[in-house]
Amino acid sequence: MLPTKINALNYRFCLFLLGIYVLHGQIPGTANGSLAETGIYLKNLHVDLTPDHEPEGTRYTFDLGEISFGFSDLSISQKQKGDTQFFSTKISGPNFNLNQLKLSARLSMPDWVTGERIKRLEKRESIPKEAIGLIEDAVDLFKLDLEKNPKSLNDLYIQKYLDLDADPFSDQTWSYSLALPDQIIAQPSQIHPVAETQPVYFDWQSRTFQTNPLQDSLYQIPDTFWDYVLEIREISQHYSSRIEIVNYPEKTKFDFILDRGQFKIENISFTATPANNLNNQSKIHLPNLLLEATKVAFEGDLSTQPILHHGTGKFSIRNFEIKIPEDLKEEPEIQKLLETLGIWNNAFKVRLVELAINLINEYTGDIHFVFATPFLKINVNGDFSLRQDEIHPEMLLHQMEVRIQPIALGVRKWIREWEKKEGKTLHRKGATIVLKLEGPLEKPVIHGFD
Repeated sequence: MLPTKINALNYRFCLFLLGIYVLHGQIPGTANGSLAETGIYLKNLHVDLTPDHEPEGTRYTFDLGEISFGFSDLSISQKQKGDTQFFSTKISGPNFNLNQLKLSARLSMPDWVTGERIKRLEKRESIPKEAIGLIEDAVDLFKLDLEKNPKSLNDLYIQKYLDLDADPFSDQTWSYSLALPDQIIAQPSQIHPVAETQPVYFDWQSRTFQTNPLQDSLYQIPDTFWDYVLEIREISQHYSSRIEIVNYPEKTKFDFILDRGQFKIENISFTATPANNLNNQSKIHLPNLLLEATKVAFEGDLSTQPILHHGTGKFSIRNFEIKIPEDLKEEPEIQKLLETLGIWNNAFKVRLVELAINLINEYTGDIHFVFATPFLKINVNGDFSLRQDEIHPEMLLHQMEVRIQPIALGVRKWIREWEKKEGKTLHRKGATIVLKLEGPLEKPVIHGFD
């Protein structure tokens, strides 16, 4: 169904154009029209702005090398035989090209890296703080009834003031103790996934949590100037299509062919740098993105769902990369994830994502998918069938083979731990996991577990 979505805009434009003839009466005889080219074109646009109402040093700049949008090679013909009208058209477009765009901004704002670290720290402390809140209420009730403080959580449990088997106490990554009338303490246990996690202290006299020194230092970090830069070398879109419409007195039928449809991005990057600190620079870089469809053909009438007959579609991303700021890399959860993936240079990279669909006819086709990274590689190959009726349209997978090759040692370990936890063993050929998929795309049956 991917090619259908790619063509939606072009298809609707052509139907709108030709619908003028269909909806506004019949033209006797024959009519022809053509247009060589039309569109909008701009070159070497530059804008810079220094607003007065923002902090001194704030600025914005915009540079654009070239941009064009338009249509070409448009031809329309119409003829009539009795009560039946025949329309046909060819069109190249809408075509779009953008080259050498650069948008930059220097803004005074809170450090988002610091904000993210605070958010993660607060999330790590959310479980023990919820538990301590329940302990506080239980202690108050215990003292109200028995006129003394409990010596331990066990006292609260035995007297049924506290259920230590329920959440959040069922989370074994934290343990709790009473030191009344001074404080309640939550300690990370030996199985806590983040070894660097600090204890949480609740002061009983003031009924407040003691501020984590790290969190306090993060709150003191002032706003700073950030330099944001978006650069695009090229974005292009090209379409060429044909459509034929036969307008009968009782209905209107059409045939649509997309000879070629392509959307492409070449070398787009976004960077965010705080106060010229390159170590904490965030960067997203996408060298190449391609969305392409060729020889896509479908037919139908304006009152029913169209039938897709054949076509090919391809989507690919190459060498996509995300650079993580140094301070964010030091966060325990992120550090653990990077170690699992075998990443040591702060950069998460995807070498290739590619999906290719070939629809042979209105009933069958094949799929090829690749996901390749330095830590994991996945290949998917197989066939599919389509049911293109209005009552129950669906896509069914047949003989779909999934080959998963874990490269990083951390990924292999994570898969083994999952197998142990679920009590399953994935089928392997050497170090490669091999699975088979069959059935509806939304919920396929997976074969490959021992």
